[in-house]
Formats: sequence, C-alpha cells, structure tokens
Amino acid sequence: MSPPPPAPTTARARRRRTDYSKPLTREKIANAAIEIVRDEGQAALSMRKVAGRFGVDVAALYRHFRNKDALLGHVGQLASELVELDAPTEGSWDERMLALAASVRARIAEHPELGIYGGGSPWATPFIARANGLIAELFHEAGLEGDRLVLATQTMLHVVTSIAQSEVMTRSGTREQNRAFAETIVAEMPESTREAWPPARAQDAWSIDFEAFFDFAVRSTLDSLAPTPR
Repeated sequence: MSPPPPAPTTARARRRRTDYSKPLTREKIANAAIEIVRDEGQAALSMRKVAGRFGVDVAALYRHFRNKDALLGHVGQLASELVELDAPTEGSWDERMLALAASVRARIAEHPELGIYGGGSPWATPFIARANGLIAELFHEAGLEGDRLVLATQTMLHVVTSIAQSEVMTRSGTREQNRAFAETIVAEMPESTREAWPPARAQDAWSIDFEAFFDFAVRSTLDSLAPTPR
C-alpha cells in the first residue's frame, strides 16, 4: 500500500481559526480544544488548559459544557463536520477499499481530534459514520448482503480506525512512555515468546513500523472478509 495521501483542507477548515476574544461560545471553546489536541496531543487536553487559552477561570467553561465528556463529545462532532472523506473512484472494489482505508488513516493522522469522544461510543461521530457507509458500499458492491455485510463492514471499520488512532497516540507520547509500554508488553510474554520478539520492539514502541502494521492488518482483514467467488 502506498503512503497515505495528505489530508485535504476543506474551505470550512481553512476559515476556522480560534477566536480567543470574549464572550465565550461553545464553538470557540471546542475550537480551542481542537488546537490543543493538534499541538500537544489528546493527553494534554483539560478544561483548565482550555480556560487558560482564554484567560478565564475554568468555571466559565462549565456554563457552556456540564463536564469534560460533554466538551469532548462536541469536539468530536465539530471535527467530524470539518473533515471530508471522499470515496475512491479508481480500480477494483478491493483496490478502492485499500485506498479508502489509507484515506481514513491519513485523515485521523492529520486531525487527531477525530479520535476524541465523550462518554458515548467512540464510533458515534459523523466522520466514522461516513467511513462506515463507504466501507459498506464497497462490500455490497462485492456481493455481501444482510448480516454478512454488517459484520464485514464493522470489522473493517474497527481495524482501520483503531490502528490509526493507536498510531496517533503513540506518536503523541514521549519516548519514556512508549518505552515503558513496550517493556510491559514483553514482561507479560512467556519466556519462549520473549526470546523470539525483536529486541528493538522490546525496548521502544516507537520501533513499530505503522506503515507495515496498517498494511498487514488491512490486507489480512480484507482477505478474510472478501466474498467467495460465485
């Protein structure tokens, strides 16, 4: 699979710049949260940090959002509305599926706020719904229907988005955090498996080749879900 294409910047996204003037509005607060996630990663996002961008006490945010989950839900919704996802048009249905998977990955890499959600399901955003629809369209074109269509679509959707979001989280973490994670994984392995595990992977999660990981996972999933030739 070729490297993911760069994420397009829509007209709406180009026009959106956070306005830090007062009075506060829900949209201004959400846009400030999006900028924090893009600049510093999702782990850095807090109500206090958002309030600091406006120079106000954190209590001022709670007049617009009852809690952090409510803010995150609104951020995910707003981000989804600003990011486009087009259906590939060239090639066979499976080639277009691979291209679509790469496009979803590219959008999430460029817009990490797409992986943010509140107290509800991480899949219940307009962006994920559009991806679900495009994946379903391709599987239906290949001949899947009914429960098989639903299961194939949901499986592919979760593989694509989960790996893409894991990549964003890994890249936004520090080397110390990723090294600790890698060491924990290896420590829980049976000794025989641990000896077969690549040494670099045992020391640093940054050694993961996400390009190869994503390509392997998507192609393997597609091979297992592809309809039987009639």
